Amino acid sequence: MTVLEKITAIIETYERGAYKDLHIMHRELTCCMFHLSKEQVEAHQKWNAHYYNSKEKTNAGKERDCDKEVPELYMCRKILESAKGVSIAMGYELKMN
Repeated sequence: MTVLEKITAIIETYERGAYKDLHIMHRELTCCMFHLSKEQVEAHQKWNAHYYNSKEKTNAGKERDCDKEVPELYMCRKILESAKGVSIAMGYELKMN
């Protein structure tokens, strides 16, 4: 199971209201977020390398080119933002119980 599949499975379980193993799900989610952050760093390095080697003339053109070539950078950022919100909500649930 990939990191993204695991994050999705945890969030879907949480969304269904299955709180039996919430502390385990929370721990797994935060660990997956760490691993996804590592992938984001690698994607950022690819993006920077592509930017440096881009044949485009303008900065905006280089950025568009890089965004097309390394779309996982944007995807990682958005997934991490939303997973952080779910992780915070899980933490609140754990404190209430």
